[in-house]
Amino acid sequence: MLEPLSKRCRRAAGLTLVELAVVLSLLAATATAALPWFADQLARQRLRAAAEALVADLQEARFAAAQRGADMHLTFSTGPTWCWATASIADCDCRIPQACRTRHVDGSEHRGVLLASAQTASFSANGTGQGRAELRSPRGHTLRVEVGALGRARLCSPGGSDPRHPAC
Repeated sequence: MLEPLSKRCRRAAGLTLVELAVVLSLLAATATAALPWFADQLARQRLRAAAEALVADLQEARFAAAQRGADMHLTFSTGPTWCWATASIADCDCRIPQACRTRHVDGSEHRGVLLASAQTASFSANGTGQGRAELRSPRGHTLRVEVGALGRARLCSPGGSDPRHPAC
């Protein structure tokens, strides 16, 4: 004899414990496979953000030099407690609060990024300049910021490792 329709529908409406376990294990495997990719993308994004902030500060220093009619500099300190500062004199230490500093950025503002190497960037009142810095992520990605002879800051990727930026 046939069961009533309402009883048959109730039995077919849910998932069994085995089906639920299979779905959860597939989701866990997918998430585990995606985690390294996500961490890599996060490291690249943090590196780009720090490099773009440096380019913006270089452009601001160039503008300030033209506006004031006096030389402006970006001074750097590399290493684990790195920093940079926009300053009115070339040897203004970015690690020490001083009157010569107009803007200061330290590594705590850009977690997971290391200022690997840098040369003081200087801008004259006529807009010309020079300088460079190299930033790295803990996953081995590198971006370089270079100031050309005409004082323009350029973001590039050594060896063309980052497809969003031209090779250096």
